[in-house]
Amino acid sequence: MYFCRVNVKKHIYNEFAAGCARVNGGCVAYHGALQYYALHTQQFNTIYLHSAKRFRPFVINGVAYEYHPLKFTYNMVISKDPDGNPFAVTSLSQTIVDCIRHIDLAGGLEELLYALSSISCGQLKEKDLLVCLEAYDNASLWSRTGYLLSLFQSTNGISQRFLDICRIKGSGVKNKIASFNNALEYISQWNLFVPKNLGNMITKGTEYGNQVIY
Repeated sequence: MYFCRVNVKKHIYNEFAAGCARVNGGCVAYHGALQYYALHTQQFNTIYLHSAKRFRPFVINGVAYEYHPLKFTYNMVISKDPDGNPFAVTSLSQTIVDCIRHIDLAGGLEELLYALSSISCGQLKEKDLLVCLEAYDNASLWSRTGYLLSLFQSTNGISQRFLDICRIKGSGVKNKIASFNNALEYISQWNLFVPKNLGNMITKGTEYGNQVIY
């Protein structure tokens, strides 16, 4: 199993480098970035890239690359594939904020919940999260981020002070975590409508995480 994971990681990094080399200022984002940080349960054949300029979708060796620009990049991570080719990835803090902002690009809510449940204490830097949230300056995003991170506060180590800031910044406007057909319930503390079966989705996402596809 160990060697299987290494080989797949090498393959993924090669895909990242190939895509970034093709576009101007290429940076792996959203679900691809979750893959980089090993916070995923599924491997997709589409990689979302930020780029300095819009580009048409393209395919390399069966992998599709799509343009999904970011408003900003903060503390990008520069890495290399096994052959020494460089590629860029959004920082962990920005990746989490971006994926909460566009849950569909994170692979869906269950995939995002698994990612959030897998973050251990000390991995997320509150200062960096605040910089990203301030840059987007969106009340709904403040609420969604605070609420979702609060669900895993016992394992991610996020402080109550950070959550209080998110709650205050997100106050005054009622929002949804995302668009769902599911029955919803209102969480007044966060001004959020969330799926009533969110607890089951967390459990399901964690179960998927125990069977990561390599």
